[in-house]
Amino acid sequence: MEPMNHGPKSNVNFGAIVRGIDLNKLTDSDFEIIHKALHTHKLLVFKDQPQMLTPQNQYELTRRFDPDETTGGFAHGVDPFLTSHNGVDIYGLPNRPAIPIQPQVHILGRGPVPEGHYQFPPGFQVKGIDHQYFHLPPHITAEERESGKSRFYQWHFDGALYAIPPPRVGCLLAVQTPKGPDVTVQWDDGTGTEMKIAPGATAMVAGSRALELLDDKMRDVVYNSRIEYAPHCFEWMSTAHSTRLGHTIETEGLEKPLDKLKPWSADKICTYPMVWENPVTGEHSLQIHGQAAYKLFLKTRPDGEETVVSDLGEVRAFLHKLMRPALEPSNIYAHRHEEQDVILWYNRSLWHSITEFPESYGPRTMHQCNVAASDHPTAARQVTS
Repeated sequence: MEPMNHGPKSNVNFGAIVRGIDLNKLTDSDFEIIHKALHTHKLLVFKDQPQMLTPQNQYELTRRFDPDETTGGFAHGVDPFLTSHNGVDIYGLPNRPAIPIQPQVHILGRGPVPEGHYQFPPGFQVKGIDHQYFHLPPHITAEERESGKSRFYQWHFDGALYAIPPPRVGCLLAVQTPKGPDVTVQWDDGTGTEMKIAPGATAMVAGSRALELLDDKMRDVVYNSRIEYAPHCFEWMSTAHSTRLGHTIETEGLEKPLDKLKPWSADKICTYPMVWENPVTGEHSLQIHGQAAYKLFLKTRPDGEETVVSDLGEVRAFLHKLMRPALEPSNIYAHRHEEQDVILWYNRSLWHSITEFPESYGPRTMHQCNVAASDHPTAARQVTS
């Protein structure tokens, strides 16, 4: 177990490299080490795996973090039917197909999967993300993207944010990685900020760092306040534009009306605290999904008067103030995936985002597993001196 060294110019203080544990032959004692290490380091990178982690073992590793979760359900609910091949039904979405033999494990990325890959038909291609279909214009042109310009697509923690508690952990196996020079992520928010990262990297920020960057007055607010997330929030935001930084939604009135969403009920809406507590270390993290937020309930102390903010423009302006300070290159770790490596992260303390890369770099095939939790996040209690 080797803590990552991010260099003197970085404020990133999470992550560790793990060697000597074969995840396909995981023992109870191995898992005890992993469980403690993950809550301590928040991100673990497993190197030197003798063989590619199987979907069954990837699910087993992820499931162990929540033994009280008995449904084995995917964190975003039931997948729709996608296609079939040789009598095998495949479920999921074009950009997130489920692996038939272990449907809690999905393929993410872009381009063709390897031939004969877990019952997928020959030539099966995963639809990649493309910011031009989601971000506010102007977009990076196709020529600029092919030359290595990139964006953060969506800063988030994993979860449906409706009816289903967000996963405790996320797990990602690199099967195929894009090959080419590093790309340049552009903030495109008027600041001119840029950052060099590996192609196809997963970018991460610690919620504890975001909390640390707030002043005392704002910290009082986030410790005592809650966010209500929109029902079926991803369907709701699907007709709107993300900010170019990928952290909130532009307020243009383009969200899908609530009465046009698939059926929903008020008792399944998720309203979460802004600051969550790590149950093992006690660390506090600012965990907010700026794109899915629908309403704010703001207080400055536990017994204080509550202000309800329902204007979406005001909701997003407030969350921008909370999120933007942390979204600086010095606070971001962009993980360079290497084939056969596995990363495991504590989903209740980190934000992450996928990033774009040139098509000429080849396919990106990742196996992702996250499982609906048995519990909702625990609110952190502010310690005052």
